[in-house]
Amino acid sequence: MFSNNYTNRLFGRTRGRSKKKINLKNYYDTVAKYKFKNFNDKSEYILDIGTGYGETSIFLAKQFEDKVVISCEKYIDGNISLLKNIQKYNINNIILHNGNVYNVIEIANKKHFNLVWIFFPDPWPKNRHAKRRLITSDFLIKLHRILKENSEIHIATDSTVYVRFILNSIFNCKDYFLWLNQSEMNLYIKDYFNIETKYYKKAINSQRKPSLFILRKL
Repeated sequence: MFSNNYTNRLFGRTRGRSKKKINLKNYYDTVAKYKFKNFNDKSEYILDIGTGYGETSIFLAKQFEDKVVISCEKYIDGNISLLKNIQKYNINNIILHNGNVYNVIEIANKKHFNLVWIFFPDPWPKNRHAKRRLITSDFLIKLHRILKENSEIHIATDSTVYVRFILNSIFNCKDYFLWLNQSEMNLYIKDYFNIETKYYKKAINSQRKPSLFILRKL
């Protein structure tokens, strides 16, 4: 069971700006069928944090059919889209945590994860909101504890403010992770993965080139 005593609060909306009505009872009933409850020692896991509309979870589930993808997202509209695509593509290796990712981290009692994806986390660009940013050196160290040996963290953002913040966090964790693509000429997502999420397309349409950071556990 999850504890309610964690101090790491996540910010942001649970619903979009659309006025489209949804049946919350049906939503939570459907989530319950796919809901993450605890780890199975016989399974290998991928952690997909802040999945938006679920495109990354679907991509990972298809790429790694032998792994279980834990999709962490509290955004209801996005989870509805993910659940529809799970059923559409008959995917059976995604489980959903529609809450705080720290819930998942705090009950991980061993090195469960082969891979962590964090694509387009909210950059909270204003200085007064900097403490709301998910990716900090402390957070990366928490992930280090639950990663298997030589496993990786992939982080994508189109925010120049967040890029600088992430760079500082990586530097502070240099004893924990090797930054694999540090010397690459290009750090762009499409140089590595053929995936276009809604937020990726939004960045491209706004003439921003999303950067990708690949960290390997030391």
